[in-house]
Amino acid sequence: MQHIARMRTHNIDGFIVDPATGQVLGSYTTHAVAPAPYDYPLPQVGKTSAARTSFELDPAPRPDVTEVEVEGLPDGVIDLDAQRAKRGPKPKVKPNQIASLLKVAHAEHRGWMDDFVFGACATAGLVSNGKLNVSPSHVARACLLDEISVKVVKRVIRLDGLRTMDDRQAQRICQCARLALGGMELYLEHNPTVRQQLQFEVDFADSYYDDQADALMVVGGDVAVPVV
Repeated sequence: MQHIARMRTHNIDGFIVDPATGQVLGSYTTHAVAPAPYDYPLPQVGKTSAARTSFELDPAPRPDVTEVEVEGLPDGVIDLDAQRAKRGPKPKVKPNQIASLLKVAHAEHRGWMDDFVFGACATAGLVSNGKLNVSPSHVARACLLDEISVKVVKRVIRLDGLRTMDDRQAQRICQCARLALGGMELYLEHNPTVRQQLQFEVDFADSYYDDQADALMVVGGDVAVPVV
């Protein structure tokens, strides 16, 4: 078996030949490939409204997932959970001013973005038994959101099986994302060339889709009329 595995063969006119003994070990069976033409469907202009493509981190609800309906409380009964939710400090909401830039950086696999995300997970999320307590992929997705809060993170980022994470886990992700964003903002501030490159791509995409929206106006879903 070892001799056969190490033996080199030659291909002579489709036959597998042992160069040492001249023995024919087998042959190749070949045939010409005649691929059938595929009719690709062309987009129908005017059939659907123009939709701007963008990075969508919150996918549409799956049709095979149903939410359980909770019965309301009887009239006159005070909802204590709702009253408790109004107490205490207001939830932290951080607007992400560089979300559009980070979406481009994420699509282009810029290494510095992963460095800040991993550093934030190790610093704010800490490490237990040699493993990060917060998933870097979850933090990276949170950094692409236009607004970072526990409510938004729980709605956008789902666990395995489309399970919703608890508030504590969402808070850790938000904390790491805020720390990572602070480092990324400082990095772009100290590297204006990188920021200009990302901003150029964002502006180009915005102008392209704006021109497409201004050039066509869908009337009745069937006819596209140029806007004068």
